[in-house]
Amino acid sequence: MWEIEPVSDAIEHASPVLAGRIRCWTGAEVPDERAARRAALSVVRYTARLTGRPTPNGLFAGVVPARFASRPRLRWGGAHRAVARAESGWMAAVIDGLERQPVILERLAVVANTTLTERGGRLVVPYRPWPTDRGTGAVEVVLRRTGPVRAAVDAAREPILFEDLRAKLAAEFPHASTDTLNNLLSTLVDHRVLITGLHAPGNEPDALEHVLQELEAVGEAAAAQSTVLTRIHERLQQHRRGSVDVRRKVRGEAARQMRDLAPSRRHPVTVDLRLDADVALPSVVAREAERIALLLARLTPKSGGSTVWADYHRRFYQRFGPGVQVPLLEVVADSGIGWPDGYPGASRSPVGPRRTSRDEKLLTVAQEAALDGRREVLLDEALIAELEEPATRPMTLPAHLELCARIDSPSLDALGSGEFRLVVTSVSRSAGVVIGRSLPLLDEHEQEMLTAPLVGATRERVLPAQLSFPPLDPTSAHVTRTVDVLPTVISLAEHRTTEKATDVVTPADLAVACDSEGLYLTAPSRGVRVEPWAMHALNLRKHTPPLARFLIELTLAGRTRVTDFDWGAAAALPFLPRLRSGRVVVSAARWRMAAADLPDQAADWTTWDAALSEWRARRRLPTRVLLVDGDWRLPLDLEGDAHRALLREHLAANPYAVLEEAPASEAAGWFDGRAHEIVVTLAARNPHSPAPKFRRVPGRVVAPREHGLLPGLSPLLFAKLYGDPQRQDVVLAEHVPALLAEWGDDQPRWWFLRFREDGEHFLRLRIALSGSEPAVFGEAAGRVSAWVARLRRLGLLREVAFGTSFPEIGRWGCGEALAAAEAVFTEDSRVVLAQLARPTHLHRHVLAAVNFAAIAVAFTGHVRTGAQWLIDHVPARAPAVVPRSVFTQAQRLADPAQDFQALCDTTTAAPWEARDRALTEYRSHLDGVDPDTALDSLLHAHFLRACGIDADEKAVCLYLARVAALAFTAREGRPR
Repeated sequence: MWEIEPVSDAIEHASPVLAGRIRCWTGAEVPDERAARRAALSVVRYTARLTGRPTPNGLFAGVVPARFASRPRLRWGGAHRAVARAESGWMAAVIDGLERQPVILERLAVVANTTLTERGGRLVVPYRPWPTDRGTGAVEVVLRRTGPVRAAVDAAREPILFEDLRAKLAAEFPHASTDTLNNLLSTLVDHRVLITGLHAPGNEPDALEHVLQELEAVGEAAAAQSTVLTRIHERLQQHRRGSVDVRRKVRGEAARQMRDLAPSRRHPVTVDLRLDADVALPSVVAREAERIALLLARLTPKSGGSTVWADYHRRFYQRFGPGVQVPLLEVVADSGIGWPDGYPGASRSPVGPRRTSRDEKLLTVAQEAALDGRREVLLDEALIAELEEPATRPMTLPAHLELCARIDSPSLDALGSGEFRLVVTSVSRSAGVVIGRSLPLLDEHEQEMLTAPLVGATRERVLPAQLSFPPLDPTSAHVTRTVDVLPTVISLAEHRTTEKATDVVTPADLAVACDSEGLYLTAPSRGVRVEPWAMHALNLRKHTPPLARFLIELTLAGRTRVTDFDWGAAAALPFLPRLRSGRVVVSAARWRMAAADLPDQAADWTTWDAALSEWRARRRLPTRVLLVDGDWRLPLDLEGDAHRALLREHLAANPYAVLEEAPASEAAGWFDGRAHEIVVTLAARNPHSPAPKFRRVPGRVVAPREHGLLPGLSPLLFAKLYGDPQRQDVVLAEHVPALLAEWGDDQPRWWFLRFREDGEHFLRLRIALSGSEPAVFGEAAGRVSAWVARLRRLGLLREVAFGTSFPEIGRWGCGEALAAAEAVFTEDSRVVLAQLARPTHLHRHVLAAVNFAAIAVAFTGHVRTGAQWLIDHVPARAPAVVPRSVFTQAQRLADPAQDFQALCDTTTAAPWEARDRALTEYRSHLDGVDPDTALDSLLHAHFLRACGIDADEKAVCLYLARVAALAFTAREGRPR
């Protein structure tokens, strides 16, 4: 096998040490038996990978752009192009060495890291690479923010030569010696506070070429290093041409030169293979890919997006409210709301998934298949309907994604006639994730063809941007390097010059905002929303900086999460059947073999092998399988001892092995028997549901470190009153008036909301104070605490907490507008208290509907206008079955024709009239707040006061108000 050139060439590049041993053993040297066995297993593994695993990696597999046509076509040539580049770990070592040479460093341009933050008077570098015993990790670096450090960072906001920066500091701090300043700036470079121009941005495919360009600017000081690196670069360019022998020689010579310059744990030359082939697939494959992507969207357990991000949206909404933009770096800071659960540095871990009816159904499906001896389950419409999550809102598909699949068909003719199976292997989060790293291998036309769904998915006032950043582990940078796909780039912790035409956005240019539907990213200075897209498959949890991960996940947070099929709670079962829909295998049959199921490593081969055969027979495991580990699959033929030995080796290092059914021997006949995977880029085109509502970019920017009214330092008391939610009506109607009476005739402005947070129900009571002095707050807090003590003795409240109040200036406005809004809150609170104090037979939904109608009429200033607003802005479809009696009551009492006299008697008339006046006044003070948004918020706030936080109940109440408005307009003779 070693004599087969493609095999030995690929293995030699992947493992030079292994290749060297084998060459010695093929000569006169006699190998140690144990070492020979390990080497033989390694060769078997590499060979299986070469012949059966299509993931591009070195010389084992390559890429070629394919197209869809009416008929399939396949042509193989021999002029494959192997593009060699310097390996990322070696490049990092070279750059580190160059930066440690003072004569070179002082001629390099440096720029301040764009992800720097301040905390506690210190400068924070988030998660820079750090070598450990187990490889390269990532740590947060914290430095004292001294005067010189601050000055250096401020002066390096734009690229500046190291020596010029030193001169600036010398002028500002004349007592500092040159050596002191050199040491300071070198330390800042070492800790990535300052980034030199040697570090190529992520959209530079050839990092070595970039370094050479930078060294050319350095001049004579770097002449020797530049000469050596130029020879290496020229040698690597020669790798694109020539035979296997020539390429092997080029790699060997380049590697020797490279290792003389800097050490490398891996082969210092990385290779990407562009295949010489022409591939056309029948259009029916594209249609099946589209169909199955939509089916996977229907079958996902996360149709509403990530639960972690739903919680983060809730936290953001409660802290800042809608209508404001919060600077990105301030949002994730400790003084903001921090990171989402599960992120490095987050204070909370994500909550585990809860068991659902979908899980129960999948467990049943898998168990029944195992008991019946069936390897396949057909995904018919009945089963799909059982697995779909109940629709609480229209499905919001991701803008684009990549579907990765294998095509099983015995011949090209069979494929053309529709005789094939499409086996889904994975689904990427967005376009470009899988193909991004291969784009530098393609010509411009091919790049445009493959990235069209990403480039064409733009919408008005939405700016798509390519996300570019260095990975946590520098050795994985080759995975992240690609070309410019989008004209705008979000650059994190990179050194970029202004020479390129690329439109660059940094974290300082970005902010986060929200509405009731979710979070979104904005660029305040541009007045647009921003959608970042990463053009690579770097692992988000292990290798992606938290800020980059945050931007990637925020963009997708509220969208349906489309992945390969998720078995949920059934995923850990010993056997999972194949799931098929028509010609598409949504999930291949899978077996989970525990290491404990077989004899341990102390057993001899015969005993272990017999146990494996018995296990295979008992579990009906096929001969040909794929050993699955993460996102890679290794083909095994379990009839052969060598592959059985590979399985045993895997079980020695892992608690279990996941084995997936492999394609039949003739399955790749259409592709001349070659293992393959197709990547189909898909863009959402969802005509069956309404287009996503455009989110107006809010104008106000809020700084979290300055936003908020602190207890004792502001003219507002904010108290959280905890207790059983069923006692809230009694507390409000019978006891809040007594608290307010303690202020005598000069009662303060006050208001309340019912709320729930982390499962705790409480009342949020706010009382405006006569001043900001601590003594004023102390007196008011004493009154509230004494009042709470009385209610505790009565068994009505559990505790009180005084908190920081965050005015929602984006929702209500600021200045006079906010004061007018707070007057509305006070009068609306009084209306609710008056209604609670008055015994009534009315259903609470009817009461809320009447108030909705009254608020709409008073805010818009006219009965007809208010009624029409409800008709236009409330969904026409009933959100739930409404009892006839409730429907009739609402239609009668929420009728604005008689100024709501049927409900508003002498007891409640005064509060209603006061609220009407306050609403009219607020409308006249709107400060850049959209009136429709303001009215929607007023209705929401009233519902929180009157009823609580149940969104389904609120929808019913709004629907009843709309019904009454329709009845009114019908009688008035106005068109609906």
